Amino acid sequence: MERYVDLDEMLRFRERKVRIQEELRGKYKDMVTMALAMNIPGPVKTSPDILLAFSEGTKALEQAVSDSGMGIEEMAAISENAGYIKFYALNCFDPVQVKELAVRLEETHPLGRLWDIDVYDENGISMSRESLSAPVRKCLICGQDAKGCARNRTHSVEELIHEIEKMILDWKINSIDES
Repeated sequence: MERYVDLDEMLRFRERKVRIQEELRGKYKDMVTMALAMNIPGPVKTSPDILLAFSEGTKALEQAVSDSGMGIEEMAAISENAGYIKFYALNCFDPVQVKELAVRLEETHPLGRLWDIDVYDENGISMSRESLSAPVRKCLICGQDAKGCARNRTHSVEELIHEIEKMILDWKINSIDES
């Protein structure tokens, strides 16, 4: 069942997120940490399809980390009405390598545009796409700079949600076809 998120829920979610990030960074000093969340606009952050897309993201990310030869030291997750997020402490000391892996996944997976994979260095500083000279995230609707469209409110929340639902449906249909 879909429910609107209220401000208190969002604030608690953010507080839990920061607390878990700090705990992992404290426990795994000098190692890279990362978090996978969903890019979902509007007041509804959870649904069965959003959870399915999130689960695919965690599966794809964990496989990519494994394929790269890195290991996961610890994982922690939050799943509540304000959204889904999964944290990872990696046995890796190179945040650039991890951010390159994250950007590649966001750019190549059919659902990658819906994922927000943040990578943090040993000081807890988030690695930006720009630091890798990676392309900016593109808008789901028009393909322009997503931040510009969001800032200018170029597209309605309803248009964005419709596009997200279409992306997930297309992925589900293609996944069934490949089975």
